[in-house]
Order: sequence, then C-alpha cells, then structure tokens
Amino acid sequence: MKKILITQPVPVECLESYEGRYEFTVPEKPYTYDEVLEQIADYDAYFIINNKGDKQVIDSGIKLRAVANLGVGYDNIDWKYATEKGIAVVNTPTQVTDATAEMAVTLIAATMRGVARYDKEVRRSIWNSPVFSDLNSELTRRTLGILGFGRIGKAVCKKAQGLGMKVIYYDKLRASKEVEEAYGVTYMKWDEVLKVSDCVSLHMPYIPENYHLFNADTFAKMKTGAYLVNAARGPIVDEEALADALESSKLRGAGLDVFEFEPKVNPRLLKLDNVTLTPHVASCTLKTRIGMCEEALSGLIKVLDGKIPDNVVNPEVLQ
Repeated sequence: MKKILITQPVPVECLESYEGRYEFTVPEKPYTYDEVLEQIADYDAYFIINNKGDKQVIDSGIKLRAVANLGVGYDNIDWKYATEKGIAVVNTPTQVTDATAEMAVTLIAATMRGVARYDKEVRRSIWNSPVFSDLNSELTRRTLGILGFGRIGKAVCKKAQGLGMKVIYYDKLRASKEVEEAYGVTYMKWDEVLKVSDCVSLHMPYIPENYHLFNADTFAKMKTGAYLVNAARGPIVDEEALADALESSKLRGAGLDVFEFEPKVNPRLLKLDNVTLTPHVASCTLKTRIGMCEEALSGLIKVLDGKIPDNVVNPEVLQ
C-alpha cells in the first residue's frame, strides 16, 4: 500500500474516499521541518501544508514520486530540482480562485475606504468623522489595474466591476479579444497600468524574475495618491520601498495579505495607519480549504496511479 505523508491535521472527509487503498500519516499537531526529514524516506508522496519541499527533503525522500502543496503557489518547493529527480509537483490552482478574489476585493474596498484606520480609532474612542476629508476614496468610477490576468485576476475583475470600478489589466500573455470583451476589460502596457490606476492589485505568481518587482522605481511610476493591494506573494513587493512610498504620501494606502518574511511583518508597515494587514488568509474559509485539500490529494493519487493530473506543474516528468 502506497504511503502519503501529510504535514498538518486535515478534516477526515478529505481522506474518506481513499481509505483502504492508501496509507496516510496525519499528525495530531503540525510536523516541524526536522520531523519531516526524519521520516520522509518511507513515503511515496508528500503533502505539504505550511512546510517545505527543498533539496534536502527531496534527496531524503528516496521513494518520492509526487509532492503537493496546499496553495496555488509552490515557491516553498524546489520544483526544478524535483523535476530533475523525476518527481511530480502538484498544486491547487482552481479551488482558491473565488475566496482569494473575494479577499483581494475586500482589501481594495477596506483600504480605499480606510476601514482599518477607522476601526482602530473608534476602539481608542477617537471619533474622526470630518464633513470634508480626502483621506479616502470611493470605488465607483475609479480605475483598478490588475497585474496578472489568470483565474484569480479574472475573478477580481468581475467582482470589482460589480462595485462600479473600471478595470484595466496587464499580463505577459495577453488575453484573447473574446476574453477581453467577455470581461469588459482593457489591456494596457505595464507602465500605462501603473500610471493611470487608482488602485493596483497584484495577481502574478512568485518566480525569481518577480522578486521585488514592486520597488522604488515602480512606485515612482504609479499615480500619486494611488493604492496597492497584494494578495499574491510577499517577495513581489520591496516592503522598505513600499513603506517609503506610503510615508511620503506617494501612495495613499496599501492592503496586504502576504509578506516577504512571513510571519514577520516589516515594523514600519505595522506603524502606518494607512495599511490594511491580514495574515495570509485569502483562501481561509473551511469550504475552500477542504476543496484545496481534496484537489491536492486527487493530484497526488493520480500520479501514484500512473495518471497525469490537471494540476501537475511539471507534467514532463509523467510523459
């Protein structure tokens, strides 16, 4: 019977359909990285939840045929090395879409309307309700620039339009004319999106060339008084440069669900009232997380059964 190691407890319903066919090891509390290393050699598949699949783990997993990550991203897995070793890497690209898009739009609205700042003030018995104020912005008829027009970017587009926003986008792979028409969205070049957007929302993957893609030069190109929302990956944004842009009022505010050195947050950002912060919880609803678990396990099982799952990121190892 093939063995699958899972690094954190999961709801029993995620495993019920596989009982008797596969042997699962599920801890009562999350495994540490060292605990994974100690036992990975005995397993055919490895399901990562808030852990790593680096070179050391891959080398230690002498029987491994597949590794899965709970999330659409897989930068915690050395997938290139896994590919060299003939190990399939699986993610959860479809189940996160709606929940992540909802959180992105929630951050857009909360940030542009100053919800987090008002909440903190009211809790401190500060009633800051001036008749005329330019601290915040309405969403209606404001331009949202989406950078990365994949599944999540498209879902954000529809939800933002429902709030009255005009949406433009940039993606390295421009969508077809039919898709643009269906979504009522306008394609613009990278610099143009930065220049005209009242709010920029990030939805590209984290790959090495996207490291600190948003830096001092990028912020300088953005519209003065614009907002930035990041529900993609933390290292895409240079947090020191972001703090500079916020403190100088180049940007009016930011909404962040991800950070470069999670769970640590840049102390400068913590001190700013014009930043809305959430702890990487965009996909954190029970229904979504169970769906992600099922998607990851389905991919692992298909690999172990000699099939090619739709959610394998390196299908060449299964040809």
